[in-house]
Amino acid sequence: MLDKAMLLALVNIGVAVILIAVLAMILKINRKKFAIGAALLVIYAGISIYYVCLVRSYPRSVLKQDIVTVTVPLSEEHQIESEEEETDFMVVILYEDETFSLAPDGEIEVKKGGRFKIEKVIYRSADSEEIKADIKGFAGNARRNDQQDIGYWVTYANMLKYWAMKGEKDKFEVQIKEDNDLLGTIYIQFID
Repeated sequence: MLDKAMLLALVNIGVAVILIAVLAMILKINRKKFAIGAALLVIYAGISIYYVCLVRSYPRSVLKQDIVTVTVPLSEEHQIESEEEETDFMVVILYEDETFSLAPDGEIEVKKGGRFKIEKVIYRSADSEEIKADIKGFAGNARRNDQQDIGYWVTYANMLKYWAMKGEKDKFEVQIKEDNDLLGTIYIQFID
């Protein structure tokens, strides 16, 4: 639980406590400087406490984690096979007025009170009409589920909870398809 952000928040609180001790010494020397120092200390302590609250309440996100990539050289046979099997796509998601791009097997955390929308799927060899994003547990078109959920606002309340992934609470799969061929998946994790 003690990551870099929390450690920095605790250091700020420690500095505020040290400043209180220094301020007590200034009180004996000069009351006017004490009043100015006390006002500045209250502002600093308030900002430090606010920072601690932000760090404690902000959930861990895939976006905050370090991403490590390893490049493994392939033989010529494997390179030819991988070129044929390459199915890279990007899913563009709008969440709380911010735009995120997710690669295959990517995951985004969404607050249960928030909403998101899949804006589009970028795929190198297909028209946008051929690509579908099917959020398991959600039907964008309630009258006829055409498995096309691009462009619809999604909230936790709209999700059918029994479609959550097995062994994962409030985590749902989004299948990206070209016609009926599965290109890959991304994941939506709802958090408190």
